[in-house]
This record gives sequence, structure tokens and C-alpha cells, in this order.
Amino acid sequence: MTSRGVRGRNRRVGVACLAAGIVLLAGCAAPTASTSDSPTPTPTPTPTPTATVTASPTPSPTPTASAGVAACGPNQLALSLQSRPYDSGAGNFFWDLQLTNNSSVECAVEGYPAVSLVSANSGDTIGTVSPEEPGRFFPVALVSLAPGASAFSLLHLGQAGAYSCTTVPVTELAVTLPDWADPRRVATPNQIDGCDDTSTAIVRSGPLAPDRVVF
Repeated sequence: MTSRGVRGRNRRVGVACLAAGIVLLAGCAAPTASTSDSPTPTPTPTPTPTATVTASPTPSPTPTASAGVAACGPNQLALSLQSRPYDSGAGNFFWDLQLTNNSSVECAVEGYPAVSLVSANSGDTIGTVSPEEPGRFFPVALVSLAPGASAFSLLHLGQAGAYSCTTVPVTELAVTLPDWADPRRVATPNQIDGCDDTSTAIVRSGPLAPDRVVF
């Protein structure tokens, strides 16, 4: 082969290599497409439930009497006394005064009954009329009594022997309600002693109520 043929061949190889290099450079210089991160969605806050406060209904007071009910007269009520031995002691004892409507119509009672001891010897009232003992369990209120219904007054009594007085036996109490002109008498559960004077308070009366007092 002549030197001219060698030079021609080398020239063709060089041109081919140059062309290949240009292609490679073009491939390296091609811009890379930028990848953008997808935006993270913002979570929607869940609304906090609001607690609904329901007010408890206020209980209605139990009615004690209807408007326009007449006061119970002496002849409409049956009176009785019950002892309370488990509530007694230390020189004091209690009785329940029960007033029951034995008529055929509704009537009402209210306030404190006036109570006196009655001497079994003379039949006269003795001591003082019962002072009022404010109700610790029931307020003073009008109590309506349907036929057959009852009202109660808690009587608080003391032992006559604790006083410097002449004692006499007692087997009855005289009871007068606020609307009565004359007293009614009721037998005691058992015989007790009273002071034969007009100044000693042996018995105190509580307000009339629709139920017995429970200590």
C-alpha cells in the first residue's frame, strides 16, 4: 500500500471519530428534565364536636292543697296519738298527733296545733299551751286532706319529774287547730305525768305536715 492510501484511510477514520465525539458531546449536553415533587395535600382538620348540655328538669314541688279548699272543722277530723319509743330517751320522748279527714269532702289544715295536757284527776288543762317547735323537716304549709287522708304533727314531750313541780297523771291531751274555737280531746298512748301548774311546758308541737317526721 502506498503512503497516499494510508493517509486517505487515516483521514476517514479521523473524520468518523470526530463525528462520533460530536454525537457523544451532544448527548452529554442535553438538559435533564427537572422533576418537581408533587405538593403534599394539607389535611382538612376534623371539626371537634361540641357537647350539648341538656339542663335537668327542675322537679315540681308536690302540691299540698288546692286553691279554695275550706279549713277542716272539728267534726271532720278523727284525732289519734302514736308513741315513738325508738326516738325517745334522755328525758325526752315523741308522739305523732294524727288528724284524719273522716268526712266525705276535701278540707285543709295548716300551722301548729295548740296542745295542752289534761289532768286525769280534775279534767282541767294543766301547764302551758304547747310552744311551737319550728319544723326541722317540714315547713309550715297548707295541707289538703282528701277523704281518708291524714296530716301529722310531731309532739316533743319532756319528763315532768325533771321539773320542780307537783305532778299529776295525764291520760288525755286537748288539741286546738288555728281555725277552731274549741279544743278536741284525744287519749294518750300511755299515762304520763304532768305538772299541776300553769307555767311548765311539758309538750311542744311541730307544724302540721302531710307525712310523719322521720329522724
